[in-house]
Amino acid sequence: MTDYFRCNLSITFVFLCMLISSLGLGYHSLNSSLSVQGSIVNDALSQRISLDSITDNNTKLLTEHLGLSQLFIQTESISSSWDSNINYPILIQLLFPQLAKKFSGATDLFSYKFKLRFNDKDNAQIKLLSTFIISLFIAYLLCLASVKRLLVKLERNILKEMGNTEKPKYHVFPAITRRLAQHKADHHKELQDQHDKIEALSKQINMDNLTGLYNRFYFRGELVDVLSEKNKPQSAILALIRATALGHINKHRGFQRGDTYLKDISNILKQCTKRYPDSRLYRVSGPDFAIIIPNMTAAVAHKLARETKANLDDYQSLNDLENVAYIGITTVHSGQQPEQVLARADTALAKAQLEGPNYWAFQQQDAQQENQGQSYWKDVIEEIINKRSLMLLSQPVQPIHRNMKNYQEIYTRFIGSNNAILPTHTLFAMAQRLDYTVKLDQIIIENIISNSRTQMDGSSRWGVNLTSQSVQSSAFIVWLERLLLREPNIATNLVFEIDEVILERNIVSSKRIVDMLRRVGSRSAISKFGHGISSFKLFRELKPDYIKIDSGLIQSITDDNASQQFLRMIVDVAHRMSCQVIAEGVEDLAQKQLLESMYVDGIQGYLISKPAPLSKIAC
Repeated sequence: MTDYFRCNLSITFVFLCMLISSLGLGYHSLNSSLSVQGSIVNDALSQRISLDSITDNNTKLLTEHLGLSQLFIQTESISSSWDSNINYPILIQLLFPQLAKKFSGATDLFSYKFKLRFNDKDNAQIKLLSTFIISLFIAYLLCLASVKRLLVKLERNILKEMGNTEKPKYHVFPAITRRLAQHKADHHKELQDQHDKIEALSKQINMDNLTGLYNRFYFRGELVDVLSEKNKPQSAILALIRATALGHINKHRGFQRGDTYLKDISNILKQCTKRYPDSRLYRVSGPDFAIIIPNMTAAVAHKLARETKANLDDYQSLNDLENVAYIGITTVHSGQQPEQVLARADTALAKAQLEGPNYWAFQQQDAQQENQGQSYWKDVIEEIINKRSLMLLSQPVQPIHRNMKNYQEIYTRFIGSNNAILPTHTLFAMAQRLDYTVKLDQIIIENIISNSRTQMDGSSRWGVNLTSQSVQSSAFIVWLERLLLREPNIATNLVFEIDEVILERNIVSSKRIVDMLRRVGSRSAISKFGHGISSFKLFRELKPDYIKIDSGLIQSITDDNASQQFLRMIVDVAHRMSCQVIAEGVEDLAQKQLLESMYVDGIQGYLISKPAPLSKIAC
């Protein structure tokens, strides 16, 4: 119910009360007058006077019989212009009971016709009552109109107060203005809180938890926005940065060091781009970062790339890495397709990885071929295979117990056309995409056997890593078996290391290659062992000669009692099965001392020795 309706209802109620009061007053006056006239009529009836003898000014009595039991009265209107058909005797009895009582003394049936006449005092009261009722009704209408007008004006002023953005000189309704201001402030604060919550949720969805940068989904949306500005053409620089040392650090220094490495890369990129306020930095995948800088020229992009490379070189020397990251740069223009831009950046990244550690390359034009980045890598890998452009490194395992023979793991580094070391993990990833992985494993094994003829003695063993594609390839297993059968003296000193996750993918192929190695006199090792209880099932199925504990488990061994108990259980089960246990990724003395107390057979890691060259480039 609105305030206007309630106000009208109140005014109407007051008007009805006043009207009823005035009608009651008029009723009382009229009833008194009629009672007096009725008394005169009753006296005339009781005295049985004749019609001619009645000369009263107010009543004229007509009767033929007196002493009636009931009085029937017909009245005529005060105005002589019309006659009424209403049964007035009954109406008078109901409305004017005093008049009926005055006629109660009559006992004879009679008929009575009379005219009501009022004196001057009664006429003045009736006129005054009529004037008052009409005035009251007019006042009622005027009051309703005034109230409506007042409420409309109030509504207009309140809306003006609410919509007024500038501070006026005075307020029509200061209390309302203060209350509205308070409500505005509360509402604004509530909206700001909601906006902050939405912003926090948006950042949580679009942010990388490790580096605090925007993730690949946000990067994709930003790139599409830049390319879709057709009405306002934009140009920008897109740079892809690949942290190629991540796999090496995770394997040999632990995943915590890998996370620190990624954080350091993001900080280097932030430092280099802080002079460009419009720059936006993203982490688009595990080792990959991206930078979008609007309205940057190619010359400035070259300058930024040189500065970034210098910072990466410094980080490489401080952390003793072979490389840190590579940079591929391209231009971005409105109207292009995202895949087109990303293909150019990937081509530039492929070129940079062929130049040398931490290099950068700029690709401004679209490639003629659809996958020119892959084409570059295909040419590089084929050249490596044809020229056998690789170098062998070794990292020794320190025996803890006397029954552990000398053991060293062999690593491979690939040489580019300009004698630069190529990123191993990137090259193997591209080789897997181009189906060259098995061929690379073959030339690596041939190179190891060739070097073992002159550098291996009978008391040491060499660990050789196999890829997933080679383990699952029947043709490779047949080729390896024939090669080892031709070199029985060397085969007995080779240990083929295969990651636990690779062996778990296809247990049938894994058993086939382990059984083959056992037949030719070679040994097998499960590397990165210890991911869970399923590791024991795999160990029971394959029965390897060595298990190499994953560096991630070693990193937490000094602080985690559960890891210690799990490692003790692995060592106990392995020794019962005549299998030797090697701990990978050992980097501090506390880990070494704890592992020795657990009767681990060998320790490998940067605490013992870093990978060192085994031989020169084999031709």
